[in-house]
Amino acid sequence: NTANARPETVISRPDQYVGISTWTGDGNTGRNIRTLQFKPDLVWIKSRSLTKAHALFDSVRGANKRLQSSTTNAETTHTDQMSAFIDNGFTVEDNNTVNVDSGTYVGWSWRAGGSKNTFNVDDVGYASAAAAGLDGGSITPTGASVGTKQGFSIIGYTGTNSNDSVAHGLLQAPNFVIIKDRDDGTQPWVVGHTSIGFTKYLWLNSQNGEATLSTVWQDTAPTSSVFTIGATAGVNASGDDYIAYLWHNVPGLQKFGSFTGNNSTDGAFVELGFRAKLIIYKVNQNGHNWMIFDSERDTDNPCNLSLRGNLTNAESGFSALDITSNGFKFRNTDTNPDGAQIIYMAWAEAPSVDLYGGGAN
Repeated sequence: NTANARPETVISRPDQYVGISTWTGDGNTGRNIRTLQFKPDLVWIKSRSLTKAHALFDSVRGANKRLQSSTTNAETTHTDQMSAFIDNGFTVEDNNTVNVDSGTYVGWSWRAGGSKNTFNVDDVGYASAAAAGLDGGSITPTGASVGTKQGFSIIGYTGTNSNDSVAHGLLQAPNFVIIKDRDDGTQPWVVGHTSIGFTKYLWLNSQNGEATLSTVWQDTAPTSSVFTIGATAGVNASGDDYIAYLWHNVPGLQKFGSFTGNNSTDGAFVELGFRAKLIIYKVNQNGHNWMIFDSERDTDNPCNLSLRGNLTNAESGFSALDITSNGFKFRNTDTNPDGAQIIYMAWAEAPSVDLYGGGAN
């Protein structure tokens, strides 16, 4: 019964930490998108109707600093795209990446530790990494926003081209890590995931499957205090500025894992412990995209409105998966090769069973 399935701790209100906004552009400046239950620290925007690059903004780098998951481009500064993080949302300007007249858009948002100072932990701001408890690695972060309850941190740091470690501020080891060189437009988005192990890595901007390079993670998984990086340009070039996004599993809020494909419309069922709001998955083989589905754009099953994190393509459709009250079930063959490892990242709309005995319907 549900009492047996109830975890000891669970996030009963996922909407306080992760949210999805959809809007139709109006071509105006200073437009506030207020659809969230929190002030976000990371906003990932994609045009659904236009062939435009993904645009990522975070509170550590600043609201007008853009990175693009669909390219290796370095960080650029814009006054005409996203201009502010605000209570319950964010502000967009008149630009075809975020708010052109009649364009359609989606924004995926996460709350970390706030932005009251340079270093932020659980909405308390600190002037130094040491004061925030973030000086435990060989590299001291240059900025941070850390949410320990929701298991998500944003860490800025400057590379040294050495074997290093960086404090992440979380209470347990991250399961999913994304790092981007902000200065070098030739360097990829480097991804670490516990299901492939930290002797390997993936590229968020590429269709490639896993690759092995010992100098990326030093063949060392993150611990409960630091993540480890080696002397390679993708994560640690001397003098380059980097941004790292790190998440760990949290019951009722987010889960990171993998399953095996079967090349069938009667695909694998993946138990999450919650009804998913956002699902990102990648077949761990060459030639497969980072697929993004959510329950805001798709309100019934099967989910078929896909965006691809590594491509600029507009939204397109195929029957990919069913979102259930406690997980998801694969319903396609195109991105479901028989025997292939498929890694996933999922965030919750509602827990299957919350601390009060209720949950997703």
